[in-house]
Amino acid sequence: MSDHEFDTDTAVRRVGDGRWTAELTHRWDINDKPNGGYVMATAVRAMAASVDNHPHPFSVTAHFLRPSQAGAADIDVETVRTGRKLATVAASFTQTGKERLRLLGTFGDLRDASGPSVVRASPPPIAPLEACRPRVMDEGENHPLSRIAQRTETLLDPATGWVTGRPGGIAETLAWIRLADGRAPDVWSPPFFADALPPAVFEVLDGAIWVPTIELTVHVRAIPAPGWLRVRVGTRFLMNGYLEEDGELWDETDTLVAQSRQLGMIFRE
Repeated sequence: MSDHEFDTDTAVRRVGDGRWTAELTHRWDINDKPNGGYVMATAVRAMAASVDNHPHPFSVTAHFLRPSQAGAADIDVETVRTGRKLATVAASFTQTGKERLRLLGTFGDLRDASGPSVVRASPPPIAPLEACRPRVMDEGENHPLSRIAQRTETLLDPATGWVTGRPGGIAETLAWIRLADGRAPDVWSPPFFADALPPAVFEVLDGAIWVPTIELTVHVRAIPAPGWLRVRVGTRFLMNGYLEEDGELWDETDTLVAQSRQLGMIFRE
């Protein structure tokens, strides 16, 4: 295990057959609750460690049953099926006797992935790094304070209007992102990065809002190259207080490394 905060704070320890423990910290909070992507990334560690010869998450879905909290957690893992190329794994993430997440994932080895490729998309058109604006630590009276902003370097495209109090009217956010302590992205970080940006609906809604995640699915498509990741998140359908948010993560070699979709809901303060 490395000395980087992300590795330390997502570490898991085996305590029995299919049973793991972890210790969540406040370092990845939004307000006073651990960020959902951080919690999901911790559970994914235990899931992957429970299957042999399938070291990488290919697709993981997490249903968020109730908020997590800093402190001890139990992760119970069930290997549903193991095949030659892929393994299917289920997990339950529990704290203080209450289940917080239920997960289902497919694991394999991205180094062995081969076959035809047709990519009909390109990296998001984000402004160069030097033209982007840093995400502020305190996101203002209308948006929650994120301690995860201290754990990442996030540079928002200049078109991001909510930061200056002038939402742009289109629920899309483009940004550069990386971990602040210099840790390179890898197959374990996409669940976190997929949930690390402020919600795209900040660009279309005024006032103090909270956007908790109900369900988050992350597809890891490639092992990222070192460096910055380019992120695009967007929402097309906000209906009756519920929304979807689609995300893409691209590395510095213009490779799509992960996709995400989550269902969230709007709470007004």
